[in-house]
Amino acid sequence: MLKAILFGLAAFTASTTALAQENCTKENKKALCEEKIVKEKVDWACKVIGEKGQAGVEEVKKMRFDCCGEPNYVWINDLHPKMVMHPIKPQLDGTDLTNNADPDGKKLFVEFAKAVKAKPAGSWVSYKWTKLGDADPTPKKSWVKGCKVKDGKENWVVGSGTWY
Repeated sequence: MLKAILFGLAAFTASTTALAQENCTKENKKALCEEKIVKEKVDWACKVIGEKGQAGVEEVKKMRFDCCGEPNYVWINDLHPKMVMHPIKPQLDGTDLTNNADPDGKKLFVEFAKAVKAKPAGSWVSYKWTKLGDADPTPKKSWVKGCKVKDGKENWVVGSGTWY
C-alpha cells in the first residue's frame, strides 16, 4: 500500500513538473517566475536572515531554484551598496557596488537600494545582466526587498529576478 502511494505521488510530481515546463511561454514565465516563485524565494531568504542573521547567509548562498528551465538564485547587498553575498559571482562579495552599471549606464545596485528605501516591502527593478554561460547582458527584472537582519542595525537588500 505504501509503495502504491509513493509511486502515485512520484508520478503526480513528475507530471506536474512536466506540465509546468510545457506552460513556460513568455507570458506564463512572467506569471510563474516573477510574481510567484521569485517573490517566494526572496521572502524565504528574508526569513532566514531575519532568524539567523549573518549565519543564514551561507544557507541562502546554497539555495538554487529552477524558473522555467533557467537556474536561479537570491543575492544580498547592503544599502551602501556593498555586496554581502552573490552565489554566482562570488568575486563581488564584499565589494563596493556604487559604480557597478549595466551596459546602458544604469547603476543597478544603487537602484536596488533606492527601491528598497522607497518601498521596503518590495518592488521590481529592470536592468541588464549576463546570464550564467552567456557572453552578453540581456534584459532582466528583479524583485528586491528590504530585509531585517537578526541583531543587525540596518536592512539588507535581498533580491532575485528573471530574464524577459
